[in-house]
Amino acid sequence: MIEELDFREKGMDRYVRQAVADMLAARDELLGAIGDVGADDWERYVPYGGRTLHDLLAHLATADHAWALAAQDLLKGEAEERRPLTPTALRAAQDRAIARGRAATVEHLLAEMHRRRKLLISLYELLEPRHLALSLAAFGEEHNSVREHIWLGYHDRRHAADIRRALRLQWHPAKLRFLPEVRPAIDALAPDRTLYVVYNVDPARWERRSPVPGWSYRQLLAHIATGDWVFQTQLRHLLEHGRFGDWPDIDAGNEDHINERRFSTHSALVEEYLSMRHETLLLVARLKPKHLKATLRFWWDAPEEERTALDYILALQRHERSHREQLRPAMKYVR
Repeated sequence: MIEELDFREKGMDRYVRQAVADMLAARDELLGAIGDVGADDWERYVPYGGRTLHDLLAHLATADHAWALAAQDLLKGEAEERRPLTPTALRAAQDRAIARGRAATVEHLLAEMHRRRKLLISLYELLEPRHLALSLAAFGEEHNSVREHIWLGYHDRRHAADIRRALRLQWHPAKLRFLPEVRPAIDALAPDRTLYVVYNVDPARWERRSPVPGWSYRQLLAHIATGDWVFQTQLRHLLEHGRFGDWPDIDAGNEDHINERRFSTHSALVEEYLSMRHETLLLVARLKPKHLKATLRFWWDAPEEERTALDYILALQRHERSHREQLRPAMKYVR
C-alpha cells in the first residue's frame, strides 16, 4: 500500500507530508486488522454499536469521499461556497453508503477503499501553506482548521481497534429507546468527538503533564474513561428509589479510579470508556417521564439551586467536553 501511495519524491508540503506519513502508518494498521477477519467473521457486530464488520468496511470504502470534496473545494477556492454537511446529514450520508455497500463483496469494498485513498493523497500533494490557514465550515466555529483536519490517521486507527474488538468479543446490539426529552443529550454523548481527539494524540505525549495539575494525559484519559461513575451511581439510585441519593466523595472516587488504572494503556482505557458509556445509555433508556421530574442540587452549583434529572443528564456531556478540550494539546497536529 505504501508503495502505491509513494509521496516522498514529490513536492508535497513538509507539514502535509507529516500528516500523510501518519495516514500511511495508520492504513497499514487497519489493513493488518482487516487481514485477521475470516470469511465467516464479516457479520460479527462491532461492540458497542450496531454495525457489522461488513458495514464497517462499507463505511471505510467511502470515508475519504467527503475529505476529497473538501480538498477539491480548497484548491478551487470554494471552501466557503459549498454548504457544509450538518452532523445529522453526515450520519445520513454514511448510513446510505453502508446500505449500498451491503450488496458489495469484501473484495469490491477493499478496492474502493484503496482507490479513494489514492485520489485523496493526489489532492493532498497540491495543498500549500495558504490552504492550511483556512477553516472548514463543516466543523463549526472552533477546531475547524485545515491544518488540524488533514490528519486523518485517527480514522483508520479507530476502526482498526473496532475490528480487533469485534473479533475478540461476541456482541449483540441492544435496541434502546429514549424519551424525546433526553434525545439531545444522547446525541451529545456519542463518543465520536472524544475518540477523534484520543486517536489523534501523539503517543509520545501520553505520559507528559496535562493541563490538569497532577495528571498526565494518560491519567486525564483514565478520568474521561471512568467519568460516568458518579452519573451512573445517581441514576441507579433514582431508578431504584424514585429519587436521587446523596453525592459521593467525588474527589476521592476520581483519585481511586485513576490509581486503579495506573498501569492501563490508552487502548485499554478507550475500551473501558466505550463500555462505560454504553452502560450509561442502558440506564438512561430505563428512565420514565416521572424520573425526569426528580430534583437534586448540583454539588458544583449554588447550594440553593434545585435541578431536575433532565438538567443533570444534559450536564453530563459538558463534563466530558471540558476534559476533551484539556486533552487536545497532546494531538499530533499541535507539534
